[in-house]
Amino acid sequence: MSIRREQNIRDIVQRFEVAFLGFIEHLKSKEPDINEAYFSHAIAKAARNYAREYIATHAFIHLLGSPNTPNLSSIYVPQRFQPHTSIRSFESVEELEEAFSMDLQRSSYSKGNNLLGLNLANEEAYLTVLGKPATGKTTFLQYVGLESLRYPEGKYRHDVLPVFLQMWKVFQNTDTLLQAIAEEFEKSGFPESRELALWMLAKGKLLIIIDGLNESVLSQKYISQTVQEFVKSFPENRYIVSSRLSSYQNSLGQFLEVVLQPWSDLHIQEYIHKWFTIAYATSAKPSEESNSQSPDIEQELASSKAQRCWKILQTNSVAKELANSPLSLLLLCLLYDHQYSFPSNISSLYQKAVKIILEEQVLKCQSLNDELENSINTDVLDLVLMEIAYKGFELSQTVISIEEVEGYIQVVLNSCTNILKKIESNFVLKTLQQLGICRVISWGTSANFVFSHITFQEYFVARYIYTHSKVKQIVPYHLSDRRWQEVFLILAGMTIGNTEELLLCMQSQANNYINTERLREILDWIDQVSFRSQGNLKSVARRIAALLLARPRFLNELAPALILTRMLGLIHDLYNAFDSSLNFDKVLEADLSMSLAYALDLDSATELQLTLQLCRNLEETLASVNFDSKYINFLSLSNRLESLSSQAPSYDQSFEVREEFRNKISRTWFQTLYLPVELSRISHREVESLENYLYANLLIVQCKNMAIAVSLKIWEEIESSILRCSP
Repeated sequence: MSIRREQNIRDIVQRFEVAFLGFIEHLKSKEPDINEAYFSHAIAKAARNYAREYIATHAFIHLLGSPNTPNLSSIYVPQRFQPHTSIRSFESVEELEEAFSMDLQRSSYSKGNNLLGLNLANEEAYLTVLGKPATGKTTFLQYVGLESLRYPEGKYRHDVLPVFLQMWKVFQNTDTLLQAIAEEFEKSGFPESRELALWMLAKGKLLIIIDGLNESVLSQKYISQTVQEFVKSFPENRYIVSSRLSSYQNSLGQFLEVVLQPWSDLHIQEYIHKWFTIAYATSAKPSEESNSQSPDIEQELASSKAQRCWKILQTNSVAKELANSPLSLLLLCLLYDHQYSFPSNISSLYQKAVKIILEEQVLKCQSLNDELENSINTDVLDLVLMEIAYKGFELSQTVISIEEVEGYIQVVLNSCTNILKKIESNFVLKTLQQLGICRVISWGTSANFVFSHITFQEYFVARYIYTHSKVKQIVPYHLSDRRWQEVFLILAGMTIGNTEELLLCMQSQANNYINTERLREILDWIDQVSFRSQGNLKSVARRIAALLLARPRFLNELAPALILTRMLGLIHDLYNAFDSSLNFDKVLEADLSMSLAYALDLDSATELQLTLQLCRNLEETLASVNFDSKYINFLSLSNRLESLSSQAPSYDQSFEVREEFRNKISRTWFQTLYLPVELSRISHREVESLENYLYANLLIVQCKNMAIAVSLKIWEEIESSILRCSP
């Protein structure tokens, strides 16, 4: 261990000792006979263990394809964020009001769109970090935790001690956050770990970092409620949580929600130079170019390679797009370093990178003296990883017990037809641990298998589905499950030659979500109105634009109303997948304001004015669609709504009176646009089905864009069926 690192640990131990001042007195008030000298010594020893374990776990990065494990700061690139503006699910009006009240209290910097992550962490006591897969959420959380551990020398400005909780450790069944924090203290040897956790929480001495809300086996609704209740019980502590953007549907209330921005060219360049500098450092793997070279020559070689890699990346638009993700950029650097061409999509990137990693490990095995063990090959390792990944994912497992993994390995070995079936499963497991894409971790008294990043598990799940021809089996069960989104996208990129089967299966299942007469009436209305429009937009774009009008509104129940509002994001993304001539921003803003006004039971005059504003914004935005004025007449709608102004009841009138006025607004809206009045009585289940339908169609388009090739004829048939009732 370096002198500097040892000094850091001594400083951290001193901070722990200061932080724990008063805890022994607290214990003595409950247990007068406590041995004070013993507890002081035990706490100091446990603090050293905690600091060592925290640094060992979070301060180093494993570079795939390299034996080097550099410290995080040597390769970390500062990340920037923008506010998250989509609507999530709230469980009550009170919860919704609390979230919006907190938004109003945010300092002015939070309204920007280019927010430095560390500044956010310093300013916000409650922070939710969202992002697409493999964009650096965990790395950011690790960086903030390490900076807080280094206080006051670190860049985190609050004197709190970090507790890093990975989601799969926290909510396996019904474990609580308190129990998880106590276990982190207990494994380092802290006495009275639960009492210590309670005492520190009550004093506001902790930075609680929860990584990967989307990786829990429990429902997001349950997790959201549990986290919020915990924060309300211990509000003086600081909290940072992370989740995939696509999985985040249940708000944490008072948390500021921000989304990771894609890396700029400067970020990408900086990372590439850091990667090659580390890869070609003296301790890196020897090669023909770098073996026995002086540090200056190695540095020059690393710089030269980085510059050439960046130059080639500039001329490859597909690879340049992939480089926006830190994990993908790491794999791109690995490909270039091994003289591989850049890939055509994310599926190809993982396939090529995994092949390099497996080949290098098999080469090491084949240098062994044992004839049996050196006969292992990449095909077997590939089959084993597919088996583990798929079987675990089907059971919602990101953490798999060693006993289960050994069973999966044995299943694959038993199916082999040559000497490979005689290889011990233990040897295969040890080989897998050397790959870097998976590892074995200790958790309590048991050992468990995890992939180093969930995207690797998703890649092997997609490989399993493709290799075992299971498309028709998995689509009906998992199409609407957001947890499987990345699996579908990766699968679409690797199904060369039969992508159409996947897309057609997805289309068939999507149509099954339109399963009531009320939902079919919505699509029929959309089809008729868009057919009569005279604009130059594609037919599918006209139908999506018409959905903005047909979207059910004016619901009395909060939960389905918020799902319908959240649906606006799906409509926006689906439209942008086909056309960009219409700007929906003003419509979305007005629609959101109107929906929240109804959900929050604002005064009738305000609700009417917001409905009028939505009407005007729709007229302005959809002008180029040129709807038939016999059916869509915004001037008539506006006039009829304005005529209700004199009838608006005051807020001190009864709820029944104000509700009747809302019904007048909704009837005016439906009757003027010739919408089925039944839409105002749409059920919660139908709302969920409609959301699943839109999500499925958006995913179909995304999968088509991910694919290498798709039959033009089949795609035209699929596109023509979007937002239309199947025959």
